[in-house]
Amino acid sequence: MRSLAIGLCFVVTLVVLNCWLSPQMVAAGAEQKTIWSGVYADAQATTGQSVFTEHCSSCHAVNLEGGAFQGAPPLKGDKFMENWREDNLQTLFTKIITTMPRRSTKTLTEEETLSVMSYIFKANEFPTGAELKSAGLSSIEIQQKDGPKPLPNYAKVQVVGCMMQDGENWVLASASLPSRSRNADKLTDDDIKNAKAKPLGSSRFRLQNLLMLGSFNAEAHQGHKMLATGALIRQGNLERISVTEVEMVDSICSTSH
Repeated sequence: MRSLAIGLCFVVTLVVLNCWLSPQMVAAGAEQKTIWSGVYADAQATTGQSVFTEHCSSCHAVNLEGGAFQGAPPLKGDKFMENWREDNLQTLFTKIITTMPRRSTKTLTEEETLSVMSYIFKANEFPTGAELKSAGLSSIEIQQKDGPKPLPNYAKVQVVGCMMQDGENWVLASASLPSRSRNADKLTDDDIKNAKAKPLGSSRFRLQNLLMLGSFNAEAHQGHKMLATGALIRQGNLERISVTEVEMVDSICSTSH
C-alpha cells in the first residue's frame, strides 16, 4: 500500500508539473510570426486583385507602384517596406478599412480588406500559407526577410519617457524604443492609456521644435512621464524627435538618468 501511495503521488506530481510547465514552454518556444510565415491564401490574393483593380488602382496604379492620378504611395517594393516595416498587420488593416478608398463613397468590407492585403502581399512576393483572418493581425509583424531593423529616419513615431532638462534642451530620458505612429489626428484617449501602461526603457531622445506646440510648457512637466509623437531624426549618436504632440501620461516618472 505504501508503494502504491508513493507511486500515485509521483504520478500526480508529474501531471501538475506538466500542466504548469507546458504553456510556458510553448510560449518560450513559439516563434514570432511575420509576413514571411505564410499568412495569407493564394485564393484571397486572386480575389483581392479584382477588388484592388476596381477600387484602389486609380490612386495606387494597376502595378501597385503608386503615383497615378492622386500621388498615392507605392504598395510594393522597397518604399512599401520602408513605410510599413516594424509595424503589424492590424495597423495596415485599420488603415485600409477606415480610410480607403479615399474620395469615394465605397467602404471596403472586412473580407474585401483582407483580400486586398493578401494581393499586396503576393505582389511583394511574401509566401502564401493559411487564410488571412482578422483575428490575430496584431501578432503578425511586417519585417524584412532577414529580420527587424531600426526605424528609418523621418518615420513618424511615438516615444514614452521622462521629461528632463539637458542644458538648453529638453529630452525624454529612460525612454522606450520608438514605435510607429499612424495617427493623422490628435492623440486619442487610448493612446494616452496605452502610453501610461508602457514600460520605460534605456533610450534618450532630444525633443525638437517644442516651440511649435504653442502654449506647451516643458518646465511644468519636468519629471513627468510623457508621450511624444513626431518624426524620428538620427544624426550620428544623436537621436531626436521633431515633435508634433507631447502629452503627459503620468505625473510620476522614476529614472536613474
